[in-house]
Amino acid sequence: MNSRIRLPGVSFCIITDGRRHDQLLSEIASIRALQLPDFEIIVSGTLSAPIDDITFVDSTAEALAGRLGAMRNRACAVARFDRLVVADDDLRFHRDFAIVGDRQLSYDVLCVRLLNIDGTRYWDWATHGGPRGHSLLAYDETDSHVYVCGCLAVMDHRVHDAEQWAEDRGFYQAEDVEWSERVRAAGFRIEHTPLATVTHRDERYTQRGLVMAFRQDLLREERIAPTVTARGFFRPIDPGMRWMSTEEAVVTAAAADAPDRILQLSLASVAPALAARGVDVTVQIDSNISLLRFRGQQSLILSVPLSTESPTRIRLTSSGGDPASTVGLDDPRFVSVLLHDVCVADSPKSATD
Repeated sequence: MNSRIRLPGVSFCIITDGRRHDQLLSEIASIRALQLPDFEIIVSGTLSAPIDDITFVDSTAEALAGRLGAMRNRACAVARFDRLVVADDDLRFHRDFAIVGDRQLSYDVLCVRLLNIDGTRYWDWATHGGPRGHSLLAYDETDSHVYVCGCLAVMDHRVHDAEQWAEDRGFYQAEDVEWSERVRAAGFRIEHTPLATVTHRDERYTQRGLVMAFRQDLLREERIAPTVTARGFFRPIDPGMRWMSTEEAVVTAAAADAPDRILQLSLASVAPALAARGVDVTVQIDSNISLLRFRGQQSLILSVPLSTESPTRIRLTSSGGDPASTVGLDDPRFVSVLLHDVCVADSPKSATD
């Protein structure tokens, strides 16, 4: 707990792994354009180049491990002001966001309008884990399972003093949901205002009804997490839809991380369409073959250890026709396969569902 006295003002705490330097600079410029009377900018993680007039907290080890909660905690620990804006490095703050610094506006935790690049909503006011599952809420309603999306959290410093992020959680490990549950249990109120706006500048996301569609379209070799790369990754044959059932991904990891890393694979936006039709998807990870089954909006996750001695090869086929057939043709949402890696001690030794 950090109970020291803080000055009235806003501390912007940005986490970064150093790979989106230009976006980070643009985000910082959008913060300065708010012209708040009392504010500071703190960057936690690692930088590819120095940045003037900010406070830099070197969290390189945490950034390389993908420990998002730890990076956020490092930034908040040095914040001077009593209102905290904890953000990823791919956001743009609109001029109306200045309202969060208005002393007439009182809040514990505040969610704002968080938009995708195409103008649709990101997870800006949503519920998770309750009877409605993981879905967006209308701005004028609430839910006992409301949560704060990890890419942007606005709060009074008392909240972070009482409930910090879990230090060991990282990418796709629901660190935001877990933190939100503790915040609610501690008696803090999570509210929403439509009067402040931020854009999440990740073009892979768009809103489809009450959920997000995610397109992982790796047309070239890209890093999907620190030290992990993938290529040949199940790209759609038409923009926005269709997944070719015969394509293959090749994934590699750095030797230093392999013993503690597993790869996780889930078929995202086509899951409801496939489940409704009774279509199975066969997943072959190296020599291990499994069926990817479905629960609600998402498929169950398959996990397999990453190897550095040889690339991990993933091949998907569908029971919906011959090897050249496609799946999800009637689904208007982006068709996507979600692939990521997590750092896990005592990782499993073979693919399981």
